[in-house]
Amino acid sequence: MAQRRSVEIKVGIFVAVCLVLMAWLIWKFGKYEPLSHNTYEITVVFSNVGGIVKDAAVLYGGIKVGSVREITLDQQGLLKVHVKLAIFNGVKIRSDAKFVINQSGLLGDRYVDVIPQSGTAPFLEPGALVQGSSSVDLTEAIRGVVGVLHQAAGTIERVDKAIQRIDETVLSRESLEHLEAALANIDATSSNAVGLTSSLRSVVEDSRGKVDNALTKFSAAADNFDRTTKDADTVVKNVNHLVTDNQEDIRTAVKNLAESTARLQDILARLEKGEGTAGKLLVDPTLHDEIVHLVQNWRKYGLLYKEGNRPPSTESQERRHGSRWQPARPAQGQSGTILFGTDETKSAK
Repeated sequence: MAQRRSVEIKVGIFVAVCLVLMAWLIWKFGKYEPLSHNTYEITVVFSNVGGIVKDAAVLYGGIKVGSVREITLDQQGLLKVHVKLAIFNGVKIRSDAKFVINQSGLLGDRYVDVIPQSGTAPFLEPGALVQGSSSVDLTEAIRGVVGVLHQAAGTIERVDKAIQRIDETVLSRESLEHLEAALANIDATSSNAVGLTSSLRSVVEDSRGKVDNALTKFSAAADNFDRTTKDADTVVKNVNHLVTDNQEDIRTAVKNLAESTARLQDILARLEKGEGTAGKLLVDPTLHDEIVHLVQNWRKYGLLYKEGNRPPSTESQERRHGSRWQPARPAQGQSGTILFGTDETKSAK
């Protein structure tokens, strides 16, 4: 009897321990709040809660500071969702903090994440109404990724077809043979270029002395040109000094030249008008004719002759016809004097 009672006591103790352990597990994984925690409410307005549920956790800096107590829908004006948060009394949240709905992992539970911004803003009072920030919906993101993957699959398919066409056209046997021939030609060209480079190098080596000599001569010529330029500058400076020193003489000479030119022009003008002996000689045709007749008499009769040697018949004929008489050439052994100024010539006895 005593042994049976001992077994019942042990079984009772085991059952009690199991019940306590089960209650602790239910309390732990059911996310029940401790009874000793006092809370205050904060209402957060979201445009979309993204599937968050009642009793979801509220994390502040990664630490649980409360839970979601109530979710209500406001259909006045723009569609809004009011989420009431139960925050522990010992936790103070500043007014500039951001309230964002996040998700723990890809398939984890959603929670309200409170992100602090500064340490100077005032704290939120119980019953405060704040604006929440839009959260990133992983489901929509996954859908977008799936769409992108579908587009990428189509792109990959088109790339595969393009590669297949390239394989059929560009990488055909004939194209590869042409490519091989082109590579052989490039190889031969490279070899020829190397040989040409070697030849040019040998030519340069052979002509290095001549090039150095030419450069030396060019340098000497440049020095000579520099000296010549300096000498020319010196000459120009001397000429400038000479012109500066003799500026008054040059001006006087130019003035005299101008006056002489003016006088010469005046003389030429007077000659053209027939003024003076030279002008009459140039302009008067009678004087010209007399000089011509005088020269003809000199050639025909000479400078010395007698008046008695003039043929009378000729003089009478000249008077009869009104023409000018030309003196006859004097006879040999006779002398005479020619008097100028009239058409008749008188002999001096």
